[in-house]
Amino acid sequence: MDTERLVELIRRAPVLAALQDAESMDRRDLEAELEVSKSTVHRLTRSLREHGLIEREAGAFVLTPLGRACAREVASFTATVETAWELAPVLAAADAHDVAFDAAAFADATVTTAAPGNPYRPVERFMTLVDATDELRGLDPAIINPLHIDALHERIVGGMTTEVVFPTSVVAELLETNPERAERTFASGNFSILVHDDLPFGLTLCAERVGVGSYDDDTGLLRTYADTDAPAAREWAEAVYDDYRDAAIPLGEHPDLARLHPGMTVGENE
Repeated sequence: MDTERLVELIRRAPVLAALQDAESMDRRDLEAELEVSKSTVHRLTRSLREHGLIEREAGAFVLTPLGRACAREVASFTATVETAWELAPVLAAADAHDVAFDAAAFADATVTTAAPGNPYRPVERFMTLVDATDELRGLDPAIINPLHIDALHERIVGGMTTEVVFPTSVVAELLETNPERAERTFASGNFSILVHDDLPFGLTLCAERVGVGSYDDDTGLLRTYADTDAPAAREWAEAVYDDYRDAAIPLGEHPDLARLHPGMTVGENE
């Protein structure tokens, strides 16, 4: 197919989507749905009819079998490109770490980005997933947001089984600045930490949804978070997590951090 025809499909995507949703629409319906003039609708529908994508039935426009197939693919392509665009930092990080990332698997994801008036929107979205799950696994290259550490602590102590892979610096800060909370969390038997110093991005695996996120280099805050229940995304997330988990060091075996583990005194690991 020549490039001009492909571009034509993308340009006419709103008409294809409207007819895909409604099955059939007359000229006035299309004018109202697309918020365009009568002449514009005439031009759009004439072009689509010439390409064999729509036809008229009983005075209304409907998609042809070719039109239905193209409408599905154009919608899928548009969703994938939009997701890839929003997750550009994750794509860059994945590429830098030789991690394959299929944006199409996250095409239907809920994407939450930080806003000038609310930089915590992504982490707040993440916390809604935490509130709804009884198990959590993940990769986290940044320190836990102080505004939510108490809530995470209570969820873990309350029964949410949690296993997270952190970099050395993050683990050290967690254990040194919150020793009493850390001791209580580990004592619950629901929390385990592994250490890996080259994590590509944030990754969370909850009971029902998986999420991926990127962090702001200056503030360390989660700036974009995409979560979905798509099976393809789950399969990808499980594989990535397993790879990094297998390469990580359990906290109790880490040469520099084991002594900070709650209940272990200095010298026990020497």
